[in-house]
Amino acid sequence: MSAILVADDDCTCRASIRMVLEREGHLVEAAGDVDSALLAIAQKTFDLIVCDYKMPGKTGLDLLVELRKRGSTVPVLMISAFADTETESAARELGALGLLRKPFRRQELIDRTTEAVGGEYEQSSDL
Repeated sequence: MSAILVADDDCTCRASIRMVLEREGHLVEAAGDVDSALLAIAQKTFDLIVCDYKMPGKTGLDLLVELRKRGSTVPVLMISAFADTETESAARELGALGLLRKPFRRQELIDRTTEAVGGEYEQSSDL
């Protein structure tokens, strides 16, 4: 059982991801923005963060930058409906495990999460 933080400003998407991951046996917490995610991370250790790229105020990349500044190596899986090549490159440079493009299939989320928390994930060159 892994502890996973889901950070997404879309409450429907956040709730859907949470439900899928909880059904897979994970302990899931949710945050609606980067600042709330950082607060949760300061209070608890997570095995994986699933983070939307585009959120109000700060982006998922801002979250990645802050995590790396703090020395955190927690795996981060980015999700986005709006990512472009530049975003993908920046996420890869900051060590994101990959990027799932919305809308993604339930099984894609399960597979990527299992790979990430199971230690089987190898960062792909094509995010």
